[in-house]
Amino acid sequence: MMPLVDTLPIVHLSKDILQIDRLSPRNEQQSQLIIDNISLEDVIVVWLGRNESSLRRSLIEYLPSQNVTLILFSRKEQLYSWLNSNSSLTVACLIIETNENLEDLICRCNTYSSIRSILIRCFSNELNYFRRLFRSYVKINGIFADDTRLSIKLLIDLALFSEEIADHQADNENKQIYVQKNYDRALNLCALAKRL
Repeated sequence: MMPLVDTLPIVHLSKDILQIDRLSPRNEQQSQLIIDNISLEDVIVVWLGRNESSLRRSLIEYLPSQNVTLILFSRKEQLYSWLNSNSSLTVACLIIETNENLEDLICRCNTYSSIRSILIRCFSNELNYFRRLFRSYVKINGIFADDTRLSIKLLIDLALFSEEIADHQADNENKQIYVQKNYDRALNLCALAKRL
């Protein structure tokens, strides 16, 4: 009998990267089993954008090795559906790298309580326009025209979030393994940000 993970076309490079846009209807039930394995303690980053993106490739390369769950979407409808069906999970960061109806997308994503922060990747000629347009949205932690700057901001935010999780878990004797895991992740993310 073949393991379930081997039969799914959506798992790439690591069990912690889910590419939702490649699901076919016949694999939907199997893929739901993988998605259901995401725990409330996982640090989750969700990305929306083109498949050919250099930022996307960087996220795939760096985040899973840091014990961060990365979920990739190429269409906003898939993103909305996933957010609606997984509202109990906290999305540490939503990264948006698309200009298609960006204002509507930000308005809608800003209403999800499960999203902790939003980072936007845009072209340099759009940077000032988007900064003015979205300055009133408290969940937007940065708008960048450069992959490296966005990546550094993401890694620092994830390190702080991991440390915050560990601090909340520190009082619970049963969660000491998770406490150390989160502190270690925070330290590793800071080291990675320093190397970029």
